Amino acid sequence: MSVGRCVSVMIMLVALSGCREAGRESAAPPHADSPYVARAEKEVYKAFAELQRQDDAERKQGLAVRKLLRGDPQRKWIALTFDDGPHPDYTPRLVEILKRYKVKATFFVVGKMAEQYPDLVRLLYQEGHAIGNHTYHHVNLTRLEAEQIAVEIKACGEVIQSLTGHAPHLFRPPGGDYNPTVAEIANALGYWLILWTDDPGDYARPNEAILKQRVLDQLSNGGIILLHDGVPETIDLLPQLLDYLKREGYEVVLVDRMLSSEQPHSANR
Repeated sequence: MSVGRCVSVMIMLVALSGCREAGRESAAPPHADSPYVARAEKEVYKAFAELQRQDDAERKQGLAVRKLLRGDPQRKWIALTFDDGPHPDYTPRLVEILKRYKVKATFFVVGKMAEQYPDLVRLLYQEGHAIGNHTYHHVNLTRLEAEQIAVEIKACGEVIQSLTGHAPHLFRPPGGDYNPTVAEIANALGYWLILWTDDPGDYARPNEAILKQRVLDQLSNGGIILLHDGVPETIDLLPQLLDYLKREGYEVVLVDRMLSSEQPHSANR
């Protein structure tokens, strides 16, 4: 390991130790007015091609990251994921649609939103959906120091655990923005990084026809679809998407199903 990488790991370990010392039962969530929160706010998402290039670069450097870009491309299955919730107006509607189609999805929740709407997190859990960590404030972690990265991830995870009784093990960095330090800290905290193959940009609220075409254009075996909780167009699209997937013979699965097929193959996918 290079000197630089050793230093990075040392910083990470100090950061994690600092989190544990700061609160033995829980990591105090950072305040919304913390200077780094405003500095790291973002809404730009990486395309799959960019995530793939980053994955290729990591492989060439010999970096072992517990991460999933897509499921087995030889299997006709899809994972639906929803970011940025829970949302009081939209999460119950997503749950109702998914229940009607007998489909489970993976929800990456933001810690501050989960604290604000705890009953919705419990609803997701009770309905059998998977709940992942999406940081406490939804920030670009690559703009933060190691200790701030650790606190953002740890604080969100502890909110989820307090509401469900189970520690999350799936983590999605907002925007797909991560670097070796972010990956090391997330992995050290017990998480898999979960990325995506299919991002139709629903957060920008394109009309329903455009949104549907974008999803279908990117659809592929083993795909992970990135959608958002809180977008009315996504609510309108979801029944059409589920009908299409069923008609075309796709199995809709939780991210964990895809992970179970990856192990013990490669940490990077």
